[in-house]
Amino acid sequence: MNFLFLSLIIFICILLFSFVVLGVRYKKLKNTFRNHKNVLRNILKTVNSVRYGNLFERVNDDAMKVLPNFGQSINSMIDAISDREDMIKEYQADLNKKIEALKEVEQLKEDFVATLTHDLKVPIMAEKNLLAFLLDNKFGDLNEKQKEAVVLLKNSNQELVELVEIILETYKLNETEIVLSKEPVCVKDLIEETIIEMKPISDSDDININFDFSSEKDAGIDKFYIKRVLKNLILNAISFSEPGSNIDISLSNDENYVYINITNYGKSIKPEEIEHIFDKYYTTAKKFRKVGTGLGLYLSDKIIKAHSGKIDIESQKDTKTTFTVVLPV
Repeated sequence: MNFLFLSLIIFICILLFSFVVLGVRYKKLKNTFRNHKNVLRNILKTVNSVRYGNLFERVNDDAMKVLPNFGQSINSMIDAISDREDMIKEYQADLNKKIEALKEVEQLKEDFVATLTHDLKVPIMAEKNLLAFLLDNKFGDLNEKQKEAVVLLKNSNQELVELVEIILETYKLNETEIVLSKEPVCVKDLIEETIIEMKPISDSDDININFDFSSEKDAGIDKFYIKRVLKNLILNAISFSEPGSNIDISLSNDENYVYINITNYGKSIKPEEIEHIFDKYYTTAKKFRKVGTGLGLYLSDKIIKAHSGKIDIESQKDTKTTFTVVLPV
């Protein structure tokens, strides 16, 4: 009886001891779980901070004690990102300096060209007036050969005048936005007037300009700027026409738009060149031993876009090229 009672007491003691041990272990596990949970929260917070651009956050010491390798890897990753971010900022700052320097050089070039062109315009215009006086026999009668020579000089002078005006107008448009002064203009009359002004240049290459129209409709346009576009496109057509060929200009309209087609016959434009044809300074003239700045079509495109219109191009290989100006009525 005493043995049984003693055994029971021993069993109860062992059971109580087991409960105490289990309680202590449970408490330790609970504390460990809580610590690990806090560590994971800290790591998650650090990762999220980096995700939103905070590169100053790091895994704390408590997390480093629990997960040293993982914590160190995250901190090293953040350090690498931070270093790369600094490198990118330095590169961006250096790039910005270079861009500003290039802008300054470009502006100096533009100013130089504009100043030079402006200074050239004075003697060119003086030469134009002098040649006109010669042809009008202001300084005495000229024989036929002398007249032919003066006419050739006048045609060359007119090309220089057009070139100088294109450069000056491009410079002005780069400095300020295009301010249009729209008014109702008879497009047919404007085209005829422009053809007459361009005739000395076309005649020098024995090129005939034909004009066909099915419209005499007025359009709300800036006459000065649209005439500049017509001159540029006709001059471009003359440059790439075969001597003795024709340039065909047609005018039509529908309810909403006026269409001006200018077609020259001869050198064509490759499809890969068409997409760059209105880029500034882009020109195909050198391939055909022509003089060109690459500004005429660039300027024309800007003017037509300012009128809410467009210029389309269609070129058939070694046959013809047509520029179509579309203007809202």
